[in-house]
Amino acid sequence: LKSSDLPPAGKLRDAVVLRAFGSPDPRQIDGLGGADVLTSKLAIIGPPSVPGADIDYTFGQVSTVRPVVDYGGNCGNISAAVGPYAIDEGLVAAQEGRTVVRIHNTNTGSILKASVEVAASPNGLRSQVTGDCFLSGVPNGGSPVELDFSATSGSLSGALLPTGKRREMLDYKSLAGRAQVEVTLLDAGQPTVFVRASDV
Repeated sequence: LKSSDLPPAGKLRDAVVLRAFGSPDPRQIDGLGGADVLTSKLAIIGPPSVPGADIDYTFGQVSTVRPVVDYGGNCGNISAAVGPYAIDEGLVAAQEGRTVVRIHNTNTGSILKASVEVAASPNGLRSQVTGDCFLSGVPNGGSPVELDFSATSGSLSGALLPTGKRREMLDYKSLAGRAQVEVTLLDAGQPTVFVRASDV
């Protein structure tokens, strides 16, 4: 959604978003939401508020069970849609071939880059939709969008390795009782825990 089509950030904006998504309702039957945590997500796009960015992007996770929009992080899937949207809506100047869109993620205060394939159309330059890029679990192919999150490390914790360690042991409860597993904690656009599949 364009930020100019919404009230300013706050309770009224959240109420409008929740209503548009049909939340809270586990089925989101009366709205745009997809009734799943993976498909109940929001991108609010606006003009840049910091130097070095082409646009601002605010990510929102819309709850299906509570009247809440969580702005606490970012999402790679939604980030991949921001560059093509900005090009198609004329929010950034495009060039045929590839256009790089510098995206200020307001949730984390960092800038990521989206490299988008662009082609001429009867309506001018538009992001390329069709292509032979396939992702596991997605039934159809499309044009690739390359994301560069290299400037987003430590965006939530202040460091790429939040604890300063490349590897560490993490305690957890298993069916057999307390256990430990070796992990890597990483903050690169989104906090992530890496665990060897063979260890779980």
